[in-house]
Amino acid sequence: MTERVCPYCRAPIAANAEDGLICEGCETPHHRDCYEENRGCTVFGCRCAPADEPKVIVSTPELTRSPEELTVSRPVRMTPSAFSPLGLSTLSVEGAAGPIQSEVAPQHKSKTNFVLLGALLGAFGAHNFYAGYVKKAIAQLCLTVFTLGYGIPMSWLWAIIEVCTVEQDSKGIQFKS
Repeated sequence: MTERVCPYCRAPIAANAEDGLICEGCETPHHRDCYEENRGCTVFGCRCAPADEPKVIVSTPELTRSPEELTVSRPVRMTPSAFSPLGLSTLSVEGAAGPIQSEVAPQHKSKTNFVLLGALLGAFGAHNFYAGYVKKAIAQLCLTVFTLGYGIPMSWLWAIIEVCTVEQDSKGIQFKS
């Protein structure tokens, strides 16, 4: 005999229990209190399931501010902005005077790390990945891999030339010594 199990609490539902409930959308049995606690069906994709709560993204500067600095004296409106590279939607905060800008100090990358990566792993484009030049890095990696290693000397020479000439990362920020 197959026992009915609540998908929310994973506890069995008695056949003659009055606390049982059948979802109108997917006909899945639930405990009445589990259904109410979840504010709807607990089965993903069911039309009776509760709507997703809006996601809020907090930046590092907002996490490091004191509570006094976080007090907002003007109305704030959250609006969806462009999609991030990972496919996740982000939110931008706009106040009465326009978008709220947070100042983030630029991250200086080390020239020493760039040179070491170029000298040791330059044929694979590691130094360009480090500096943010992803397209050049992929080109060097493809040159090495697709030639079955025969392109390593050319790719490594390309890396040595870049190590000697490149002074900033892809965002235009100078390397620190």
